[in-house]
Parts: sequence; C-alpha cells; structure tokens
Amino acid sequence: LPFFAEMAKDLLKISNGRALSFNPIITQDVNRLEWEAHATESAWLLGDKSLIVPPPDLTWPNNRTVSFGIYSRDADRNVVYDPGFAPGSIHTVLVPVWQIHPIKTNEKAVMFNLHSEKNRQRALDDMLEYEVPTLTAILQLVQDSETRPSSILFFPVFDNFETPEDFPVFDNVGMPIVNGTNVVGSISIVFSWDTLLQRILPNYIKGMICVLQSSTGQVYSYSVSGNDVTFLGEGDKHDPKYDKYKEVVQATLGNTAEQIGQVDYLITYTLVMYPSQTFENEYVTNRAGIYTAGVVLIFLCTSALFLLYDYLVEDRQQKTARFARQSANIVDAMFPAGFRERLYKSHQNNNNNSGSKANSRRSSDNDEATIKASNRTNGENRSRSQSPSHRRSSTMGRKIVTLQIDKFMKGTRSAPKDHIPTNYSNGDDDKPIADLFLDTSIMFADIVGFTKWSTERSPNEVFTLLERLFWEFDELAAQHNVFKLGTIGDCYIAVTGIPNPIEDHASLLTQFSFAAREKVREVCAQLDAEGLDTLKLDMRFGIHSGAITAGILRGTKSRFELFGDTINTASRMESTSVGGKIQVSAETAELIKLDRRGKWLVKRDGMITAKGKGELQTYWAEPNPVGSRVSFSDEAIDHLPDDDFNKLESQESDRYYQHEYDKQEEKEGLSESADEKV
Repeated sequence: LPFFAEMAKDLLKISNGRALSFNPIITQDVNRLEWEAHATESAWLLGDKSLIVPPPDLTWPNNRTVSFGIYSRDADRNVVYDPGFAPGSIHTVLVPVWQIHPIKTNEKAVMFNLHSEKNRQRALDDMLEYEVPTLTAILQLVQDSETRPSSILFFPVFDNFETPEDFPVFDNVGMPIVNGTNVVGSISIVFSWDTLLQRILPNYIKGMICVLQSSTGQVYSYSVSGNDVTFLGEGDKHDPKYDKYKEVVQATLGNTAEQIGQVDYLITYTLVMYPSQTFENEYVTNRAGIYTAGVVLIFLCTSALFLLYDYLVEDRQQKTARFARQSANIVDAMFPAGFRERLYKSHQNNNNNSGSKANSRRSSDNDEATIKASNRTNGENRSRSQSPSHRRSSTMGRKIVTLQIDKFMKGTRSAPKDHIPTNYSNGDDDKPIADLFLDTSIMFADIVGFTKWSTERSPNEVFTLLERLFWEFDELAAQHNVFKLGTIGDCYIAVTGIPNPIEDHASLLTQFSFAAREKVREVCAQLDAEGLDTLKLDMRFGIHSGAITAGILRGTKSRFELFGDTINTASRMESTSVGGKIQVSAETAELIKLDRRGKWLVKRDGMITAKGKGELQTYWAEPNPVGSRVSFSDEAIDHLPDDDFNKLESQESDRYYQHEYDKQEEKEGLSESADEKV
C-alpha cells in the first residue's frame, strides 16, 4: 500500500490504536511462493534494515529476515516455517503481517501468519465468511509484560472498489450486491481496552466500575474516573450492593448487524457499568439537605424582607396620605375653596412665569378701571339701600362684583426691605388676588368672664375649654355653610357670604349664633361636671353686615385676611353686647327683616356708643324673644316703613337688656381701654 506509514499514523491517532498493519490473503498452493519472492524483493519498503540483512550480534530466531518466508509458532512457541494450513479452519489461507506501523518494536511481527493463532483465526474466518469487520477475543500481546487486555479489529480489503452506482441490484436490507469482488487482504488495528475506555465517561465522573464481557466468556474489570482507567483484574470486581444501579451497553461494529443480521458466531462485547463506594462518597451526601435547607432559609428570609418592605411602603403611604389629608384640612380651614384653587394655580404659574412688563402694565390699567367701576356700583347700591322701598329689590338682585387681579403671588416672600420684597416683580403672575364682597355678615363671639377664670386654671384646663367649645363651633359652621375666619384668644370669628354669595347670609349667620350659644351652655355644663367651674362663663355675640375686601396676604406666613369697616363694626357689636346675648347692627337687622325673620329682633333701648362709630341703634336677636315685644307676621313687617316698625319695639324689653348690659359692664370693668384691647 503506498503512503502506508502516513495513513497508518493518522488512523492510529483517531482510533487510539497501538499498531496498524496490512495483511494480504495468501493461498498455499496458488501464490505463496510468488508472494514470498515478492516480499523478499520489496523488504526495503518496510523501513527496517534488519528485515533485509540480519544483524551480526543477533542469533536465531531474532536474526531472521523477510527472506525466511511466512512463519508461525509451534506448541512450544518456537518459530517455524508455516505449513500452509490451519487446523480447525475451513479456509486454507495464510494471512502474514506485511506493512506495519510503528515498525519499531513490531519488526519481528512481519511475515507472521495471523491465521495460525487460534483467537485471530476465528476473527479472520468470520471476516472471510461474511466480508464484514470483525473483532478477536481478548488477547495478551507479547510486548506487554503485565496483564493488559487487548483485541484486534480486522477490516476486509477487496480486490476492487466499484461504487454502488455500478451495481443497481440491492439485497433485502438495501445493501448493494457487489459481484466480482474478493477479499484479498485485511487492515488490522491492535488496541487495548483501557485506552478505549478512556473516552466513555466525562472527566467529572469519578469511581465507576466497568465490567468488560465478551461473547466468548471472557470477563475483565476496570475502574473508570474520567480519563483515568485502572485495570482491576480478570473477573467481575464490582460491589454487589450496587447491582440495582447497573447500566448495560452493547459494543457493536458499525452497521454489521444490518448487513448480515444477528450471527451467533461473531465475537461481541458488552460493557456493564456500576457505581462504587468512591462514586457514592463523591455524589451521595447530606450536603443536598443542607443546600435545600439553605435555599429554603434564603427564600424565607427574602420573603420576610419583601413582606417587611411591603409593610413599610404601605405604612409610609398611609402616613403620607394621612399627612396629606391633615395638610389639606389645614389649608381648607385657612382658605376658602375658591381662594384655594387660585392659590394652587398661582403656585403652578410660578414655574411657568413668562409675563412681560407691558402686559403687566395693561393688566394694572384694566384693574384700576375695574376698581373704579366697582366703587361707583358700590356707591349706587349703598344709596339705594338707604331707601326701604328699594332695599328688597336691591337685595333680591344683588350680585358680587369681583375684582380679580389675575393670580396669586407665587411662593413665600422674603422679609421686605425698604417696604419692597427682594423678589418682588411687576409681572402679571406676581400680583396678589383680592376680591371685594358687597354682601357679607361677620360675627364676633367672645367668652364673658374668661380672663378672670383662665388666671385661676392650668393651661391644660384653659385649652380643654377652648378646644372643646371651638370644636363644636366648627361642626356647626360646617352644618350652616358658615366660614370660620379664625380665633383670637377666646374670640371666635365667622363670616357668611364668602367665598360664594349667599342670599340670606345675615339670617344664616344669626341662626349659627343661636346654635353656638346653646353649645356654649351645653359645653360649660359638661366641663363644670368635670370640675372646671365653667357655669359662670357665658358668651356674647355681635353681628354686622356689609362689604369687605378678602384675599390672601403673602408673607413668611401666608394668611387669609378680611379688611374693611364692616369688620370693625362687627367687633363693636360684640364688645358692647351682653353675656348670653346676640347683638346685631341695624344693617344686619334690616336684612333679617327682608328675609321675613323680623320676629327674631328686639330693638335695644337707647343708642349704644361704639368707639370710632359714635352712637348706633342695635337689636337683640332671639329665636323666640320674650318680654313685651309685639309679634307681627313676616308679610306685615315687610310692608312696614322703618319708623313704624321701630315704634312697635318693646320699651320694657329694651330697658331689661340695657340693665343686663350695665351689670355685665360693671362686672367686667369695661372701659375705653378695655374696648381698645378688644
């Protein structure tokens, strides 16, 4: 075979074989002598000079050469010239080793008749009979000093290599029927089973026992740990306690079974795999339970953290929501609804301020014109309201004249410097908003005797009274559509007609005062039962109606403020009132009459003197007035002139109220200085 050494080298590398040889098929009576002559002439192709010329330092049989001819060994393992036949074989052929690689250490195998050895003979006969690759039984090679199970694979070589396309006839299993081909030689590969077993397991698998079984009854055992294979000896060496884990693998040669079917005579091999104690120690461990417990613990901890995180997030959201509600309640209490919306809008506009000075000046001019128009309208309304004949139609047709100076000033201003804030701007978006409300009623309510009582009580008791009382007032304000402006000490201030116009604002605030007075008595009775000695306390009320200016006064602490003479007059109504009484001004009384609730009113005897106002005529308001007051129907009152109505007031009732006021004034020690304090 040309280039035999190169091809053999590559094939051995692929197959992990130990030696590869080409072995021609020679017939004793046909071509033996011709072959031996050819071998002698071509010995130089083998690559070993000792096969041509015997070395002088060697003796027989080690100094034999190719010229000796085809040889075999007798029963005593002596080298003899092969007789040309093999006992027990149906084939009278010789199969000498001719070309072999590697030639070193294998040179004396050249010209050895493989068919003369029993184990090789069976495999060669099968190859010649079925023309398929065959395996020998397990051999012990002469070059191995220690036991090392090996085998030889014989592959047939034919005298021609026609392709299947040249032979369109196929057999019953689909293989082409090739006529005219004969086996003229074989390619044999010598391999050891330990080398082959190096490839059956991944490198990380340790401690497997492989039991190699041949169909001839040979049994050998190996320990396999990845690529490390250790021969354990002849026989089955596995531990029987692992029998239930065995895995069986049949070793076959390509598609031999498909070509010739199942033939009992062919030598086959079976690999039986078992785990060992080493394998168990490596893979059967309690660490799996530990790992599982660790994973479960991590899962539980993670779940606990998520639950805790979810709880904290939920708790924070609830706290934020509560804070937002509290903040909203505070803002609601400080600013009317209409002003709140404008306040929010002003803060939003703070981020998008793009007004120009020219627009600001034009807006200012328009605002001044609006103010002048509003003042003229206000004056005309006041002139008409002075006439009783025109009062009702004016009241029924009243409208709010609203001054809108665009938007609120944005943000919280710095303290003024030279009366001008450092961040003040003349732009439209930086102007405050203030509204003029023509029809409103203001109530001041002050606790009589509070100053003396509070000096004798602890701070907790003082605030217990104020908080409980004013809390009840707040509840009543919500029920009566009354806006709480705020408190100053023990004085409670409320207003109607702001921010939304109310037709009967005077009557509505008077009704609120009735209910508030009852609450004062109820709360004082409750607290007196708790030991606070509050029965001697009472509250006086004062109400006045008229126009006011309202808006949010910006500063470091923004507040909703009311301005105007109406507020001052309402304060005078309260300061000149009597404990347990509700004093209303003539303007408020006129509105109550127009609302057909004139029966509430009792004209106060005589005029009162109010600081900055001079003498004023006022009225007492009672839901069910007592005394000598004359009752009239609402319809009759509506048609009475003011002078006739005043004559109907009870003089005795006036004197009674004046007497009560004088007593209260003496008790309280009211004076000019006290009036200024209020």
